[in-house]
Amino acid sequence: MKHRTTENIEATIQLFAELDEKVSLISRVLAKFPAKTVPQCLRPFLGSPSVTFARPSVKGDSEIMLQLGWVRTMQVTIPVEWLMMHQSELTSAVRKIYWGEKEHSLRHELTRLEKVIADHNRQAAHHRNKASEACREHDRIAAGIHRRSARKCS
Repeated sequence: MKHRTTENIEATIQLFAELDEKVSLISRVLAKFPAKTVPQCLRPFLGSPSVTFARPSVKGDSEIMLQLGWVRTMQVTIPVEWLMMHQSELTSAVRKIYWGEKEHSLRHELTRLEKVIADHNRQAAHHRNKASEACREHDRIAAGIHRRSARKCS
């Protein structure tokens, strides 16, 4: 019984060491990108956090919930497949998430800017129409004043 408990403890320590290694690798990959651009789902990995707690996801969907950090703890879920991945595969998976989120946020920003430009163009067209109307009104009033002053002079 004591031997089995020791094996369980050693396996748990080994698992936490492997999890810390994976978290450290993810943190190193993300350190190469500006922190402001890191997707929300990967932000808990910034700043070399350590694993303080781990358990299977309550959803039962092949994810592991990790609690990272000692002072400022954050919870994050990672796919179980990440535990089986080689370093290069995990690096690639993290970069894929980063660039996928980056592309998504850039597309969202592009759509937002297109709407802003369309609104601006509508407002500019409206102001051009108002200015054109004001110009015609000015010309009409100026012509009336010139006609009256011409009649007075004659």
